[in-house]
Amino acid sequence: METVRKVGIIGLGVVADTHVKAVGAVDQCSLAAGCDLDPERRAVLGVGPSFYTDYREMLECEQLDAVHICLPHDLHQPVAEACAAAGVNVLSEKPEAVTGEQLRRMEQLEDRYHVQVGICLQNRYNETTKQLLEMAGSGAYGRLKAVKGIVTWHRPAQYYESAPWRGSFARSGGGCMMNQSIHTLDLMQLIGGPIEAIHGTVSRWMDYPTEVEDTAGARICFANGAEGIFFATVGYGDNSSVEVEAVCERAVFNIKNYRLTIRENGGEERLVCTDRSLNGKTYYGAGHEALIREFYRKLNGEAGSYVTCREGAVSVRMIHKIYESSLKHQKVQWGQGG
Repeated sequence: METVRKVGIIGLGVVADTHVKAVGAVDQCSLAAGCDLDPERRAVLGVGPSFYTDYREMLECEQLDAVHICLPHDLHQPVAEACAAAGVNVLSEKPEAVTGEQLRRMEQLEDRYHVQVGICLQNRYNETTKQLLEMAGSGAYGRLKAVKGIVTWHRPAQYYESAPWRGSFARSGGGCMMNQSIHTLDLMQLIGGPIEAIHGTVSRWMDYPTEVEDTAGARICFANGAEGIFFATVGYGDNSSVEVEAVCERAVFNIKNYRLTIRENGGEERLVCTDRSLNGKTYYGAGHEALIREFYRKLNGEAGSYVTCREGAVSVRMIHKIYESSLKHQKVQWGQGG
């Protein structure tokens, strides 16, 4: 008989509704409780789950199997550690941490507290991503030569004014990279493999009263010789589709508009697959439900999978290296520094 896990959600802001719907669609879990400092946000939970304004009280009063963390970035690690210390499994929204020390603590949680801790990098679970990784990594199309990731989105000043933590470097850990394009960096490193060095720049093009970057770019040197180019901005006039491209010796793979295409040997482009229809904010991707289902399958001892803290830390460290490179005005080696 399938085990149904009791789930709590800490933080009922913008992304929480996506988690509520995904939990409701997965047989292995049932939403039991939610927590937020603002009592008006209890409506996000719907009818049935208990509501708390203190997550510590929720942990004490509810017999939870797992907690989803949907808080501002700087709170992910300390709250995850509190949950893990209470013996509760954790699924945290990205990024898992904002500092190097927080990353190191997150990577120790599973071994220290013997719980399962996963990170929401849900675009890994898109069908387009899975197919690209399988095909480009098969060797059938020759050596990987290049990887490209482009994010051109729009975030007005009101986006930061409505939630000031987003514009604070200490609280958010960064701007367009940590908030918007961390998923794209994650996919680039999955495609390209181990990183050798990064040369990046960060900028503030917009007239926003924030501390964080609104635009960033980088050259990513992979250990296998492939070259990566990354660009992200929230200074565009609209939310264009993210583009991820992988160039092999005998084929070019491209994900855009939730479609994966292939062009072999300079021939005609053809469709490989399309991601399923999306609910809510399309730029979240369609992978939350699949990621959450796999997390609970693994928790139940089945053949599931999840993004571990060590796996999720790579994209955060990429962002840290881009900041370091921009500050030093030079390429930085992956294995050096923090």
